Amino acid sequence: MIMLSNINISCICFTIYLTVRSAEIFGQHTLNGPNRPLEKGFAANLENDRTLSAGTAATHERSSTPDPDKMNLYFLSGLGADKRVFSKLELDDRFAVHYIDWIRPLKKESISDYAGRLVAQIDTTRPFQLVGLSFGGIIASELADIVHPEQIVIISSTPTGVPISKFYQGLTKFLLLSPFAAPFLKSTNSFTYKFFGADTPELKSLLKSILHDTDSKFLKWALVRMGSWKREDKLENLYHIHGTNDKLISIKLVKPDVMIDGAGHLMVYAQAKQISDILNKKLSDNWVTTPNH
Repeated sequence: MIMLSNINISCICFTIYLTVRSAEIFGQHTLNGPNRPLEKGFAANLENDRTLSAGTAATHERSSTPDPDKMNLYFLSGLGADKRVFSKLELDDRFAVHYIDWIRPLKKESISDYAGRLVAQIDTTRPFQLVGLSFGGIIASELADIVHPEQIVIISSTPTGVPISKFYQGLTKFLLLSPFAAPFLKSTNSFTYKFFGADTPELKSLLKSILHDTDSKFLKWALVRMGSWKREDKLENLYHIHGTNDKLISIKLVKPDVMIDGAGHLMVYAQAKQISDILNKKLSDNWVTTPNH
């Protein structure tokens, strides 16, 4: 008789849960009467494709009139999210804030190649800094290899690849190939609320809205790329802010420069005042020391 280890039993249970839960969601979307949310979801995905494709043009429009007396800050949000997650931050007027838009990844595109296509949204002729949230922090590190910002600040992210076994990488790819994976990953339930740290009605509403608007193909691509990210060394000009109660990227796996006690993965919104104070000080210190300022 072959003995199953606890880890294999856990994986089997999770796979069963994923399949059953996804089937339930798929069935609800298909059979939900005259509202036909499945068709609405398809239309929403088409609209997301347009938004992702138009990302570069949208950001260039925002930065068409640069202020030479301000330091450019480029923000990268988490998986499929947008600037809504940064909406509660209160940043000093000395910064010119821009939001980098996600674009649709190419088939089998690497993170570094994807980051290279985002460079078009950055004015590299003037000093600038990057702020990356979650997956945006990973992309910020890859961008830094190409465009060399004055400083990078990552929030609820990781400066290096987190070791993941080939078994789990394979399991992730297998699950994401399932036709039921997208509706499951984009659904909101007690499981997703817990791991994102959405513990208030406002945070739950925000998370639900973000997941609903997330492009499914981008989400799958990003999850696979995160699991296989191989960066070994933290960049010298990188500053890391992390919550001690982050369940998506455990504090045990990272060594941040500053920890926010009790904060979860969405602390940039839930603890916006505290994060704002840290950002204003750290970004200002760097701006003051930049040549010609």
